[in-house]
Amino acid sequence: MKRIEKPVDPSDPHINFENKVSGMELHENQNFFIDLDKTIWNWDELKIGAADLIDTIKSTDREVYFHTDNTLLSRQGYSQKLNKVGIPVQEDDILTAGYVAAQVLVERDIRKVYVAGESGLIEEIQEEDIEITEDADTAVVGLDRSFNYDKLQKIMNIARNGGKILFCSSETVFRRKRGDQPHQGPINKAIEEFGQTEIIGKPSESYRKVFKDYFSYFSGKSVFIGDRFADVETGNQLGMTTAAVLSGEIDEEKLRKADEDEVPDYVLTSLNKLRRRII
Repeated sequence: MKRIEKPVDPSDPHINFENKVSGMELHENQNFFIDLDKTIWNWDELKIGAADLIDTIKSTDREVYFHTDNTLLSRQGYSQKLNKVGIPVQEDDILTAGYVAAQVLVERDIRKVYVAGESGLIEEIQEEDIEITEDADTAVVGLDRSFNYDKLQKIMNIARNGGKILFCSSETVFRRKRGDQPHQGPINKAIEEFGQTEIIGKPSESYRKVFKDYFSYFSGKSVFIGDRFADVETGNQLGMTTAAVLSGEIDEEKLRKADEDEVPDYVLTSLNKLRRRII
């Protein structure tokens, strides 16, 4: 596991949060793994500088990949969405927590599952010929904008009968152009009352295992970029250089209190400043 040699000093009132904390220079890296929600876009619109950042990376013969805990779309759905907004990408360049969930079910030989989630999660699970049914002893939960009492009842029954509940994300806020909406975190809180649960999205060991099997990369030449501590911890655990963009969960005050595994190598206020570090 990667260790930060020089974590942020909470007693220093003059920290330059755009300076590197440790690790190699950003422009020396070959692979860039970038989060989607609140990093590249606010779902309905790209962040300022997102297209230029990706164009810059690709124009210098380096690789860009994407990762997300948002299970509203499948990898194919995200590929179509990114291409529609002018970011050319293939399905295999994207890893979603929905795909991770499907691989976890396959590895554990779970062939029937109850799902609280939307089309992206359902498509990834069905792609592995796993039956989605109420008659299951495992439930997979993703962001579900139609979550209701009936679904909570079904999950409660699974949990109370000794079943396992798998969460695709712990993220609290889903950001859209018109404002913030609840993400999966509040749903998780309701379900946790009833039994054993497990996070399989970032920064879990399950997520990292699927990530390493899915992508071909050299960790010493790769950067993991996101807006949450879950992103930073995932990248650090994978042995990559990490960069946090102050567009989501992370802010300066929280950084001063962060655990060692949550400290990024770079903290940048915008994608444009991240781009300038890469040139």
